[in-house]
Amino acid sequence: MSSPPSSLAPAAAEPTRTLLVVVLGEFCGTFMFLLLSFIGAQTAIVTNDYNDPTAPLTPISLMYIASAFGTALATNVWIFYRVSGGMFNPAVTLGLVLVGAVKPLRALCIVPAQLGASVAAAGVVYGVLPGPLRVANTLGGGATVAQGFVIEALLTAQLVLTVYFLAVEKHRATFLAPIGVGISVFVAHITATNWTGTSINPARSFGPAVIAGFVGYHWIYWLGPLVGAVLSFLIYDLFKRLEYHTANPGQDDDDLEKFPRRESTLVREESLPSSTAKA
Repeated sequence: MSSPPSSLAPAAAEPTRTLLVVVLGEFCGTFMFLLLSFIGAQTAIVTNDYNDPTAPLTPISLMYIASAFGTALATNVWIFYRVSGGMFNPAVTLGLVLVGAVKPLRALCIVPAQLGASVAAAGVVYGVLPGPLRVANTLGGGATVAQGFVIEALLTAQLVLTVYFLAVEKHRATFLAPIGVGISVFVAHITATNWTGTSINPARSFGPAVIAGFVGYHWIYWLGPLVGAVLSFLIYDLFKRLEYHTANPGQDDDDLEKFPRRESTLVREESLPSSTAKA
């Protein structure tokens, strides 16, 4: 039997090459997002009270931290969404798997890259800035473990819903999705940093914990966001089944409301541009 034409070889290697590009993109994007965010948070915490770095954060410090995370995410999502989708967050990746926008195999390769990038970013901040690393997620303000879990789940649900409706759903403002996602993270940090440190992203919590040590309730920064991703999928799927696009006609430039879709609500990965950006 003759060997296949050489022209077929690149096509056979394409899936592996694409996967490597996506994984590299997620690593680089997650690293840059968290590096800038961690530096911003470390700066705010250290300068919050020079005499007591563990003192409660002032409103100005909270705004500083929220701005660092929100703008760093928006910037890097906008840079890397063409490469990997700009997820940078295992909870967002799970949310995209649930709607079929990311294949499970790709997700299994992406998540370790996100976690590794977080460890690298935390390590660089620890090595470059003076003093101990202070950006690890911990409960504060008297919040209990149960309360922290619920807060993390609800705020992550808000984030993943933002991704669904601004990035996965195609509309006139899809190109602005990175800004919406960044604002969602900004608001989450203003809301929850005093209580949980605001994770809404298992990767964000994992890296600093590797460097500074794991707290006994570290699991809430994994289970909370993952439960939030599932909750957001259930809400999104309900609205899709109810054909929400027909309730407020004229909002989509593709006139979807004129042709209600009754097939599966799952989104095929190949039908999506890589702008399915995530936090």
